[in-house]
Order: sequence, then C-alpha cells, then structure tokens
Amino acid sequence: MKNNDTYHPITNEIRDKIKLLLSDFSHSALGTINAEFPMVTKVVPMILNDEIYLLLSDLSEHTRNILDNKRCSVYFAGVEFHKTKMNNPRVTFSGTIEKLLLDKSSSEYQNLLSEYCKVDSGAQMWGMFGDFNFYKLTVSRTLYVEGFAKAYVE
Repeated sequence: MKNNDTYHPITNEIRDKIKLLLSDFSHSALGTINAEFPMVTKVVPMILNDEIYLLLSDLSEHTRNILDNKRCSVYFAGVEFHKTKMNNPRVTFSGTIEKLLLDKSSSEYQNLLSEYCKVDSGAQMWGMFGDFNFYKLTVSRTLYVEGFAKAYVE
C-alpha cells in the first residue's frame, strides 16, 4: 500500500513503542478472509525472536480461511489509559501466514509450545491435540496507531 500524507514512517523510536506495546498488550485478533466476508477472531499470539506465532485449531473457521487465502492481519491493542478509547495505541501486522509442519514430538514443536505456555498456560494440554498447529506470520506491512493523527506505516 502506498504511504501517503495520512501516515508517518516508522522510526526507531516508534519501533521501540511497538515493542513496548507487544510486551504488554491487552487483547489481540486475527483477521482472515472467507468467501463472503472478512472475519475477525480473538487469538493469543506469541512473539518469539521478533516473529509472530499463533497456535490454531485446524477445525476453526479462521484456519479454514487461511487454507484458502494466506493473507491475514494480526491486531494488537495496548492497555487503554486514555479516556477517549480511540486515542489508545494499537498495531496491525499484515502479511501471509503459513502452517509449520512439525511433528508434535519434535524438539522444535515442544520448544514453541513451552514458550507459548508462557503466554497462555492452558496451551500445554490443548497444544498437543491433533488439530492444533503452530502458524507463523510473515509480515509485509505494519500499521501503528498511537492515537488521533498519529499513524505510522512500514
């Protein structure tokens, strides 16, 4: 997408603000595309080594959408501290998402699951279910909104 006057470029200072938001976000969502409508669902992403991972059920509608169209967005909202709710920081990462083809007994899967359990402790059980797999987002666009008239894109 073309950067126009609406957006400012993401600087190192803004990258630091994004990292701070990601270290303590209040909620997040996954946006996928189905045959009729865009779909937004709650997810619990994990940031590991500056990469975004999701642990998703292959039975869910958003995962079935990914099979048809790998383009998606992951949205993170910061903790709300402004009375005017639209003036609170948030970031959206857009790109493509890929299922990691890992055996559940592999050290790579077990390491990802161990790290993911730091984000969502319940995942230790359901992360081993046959329909759950890790997905990794390859980011092609970052949109950070700090508040009114403070939007940054990369």
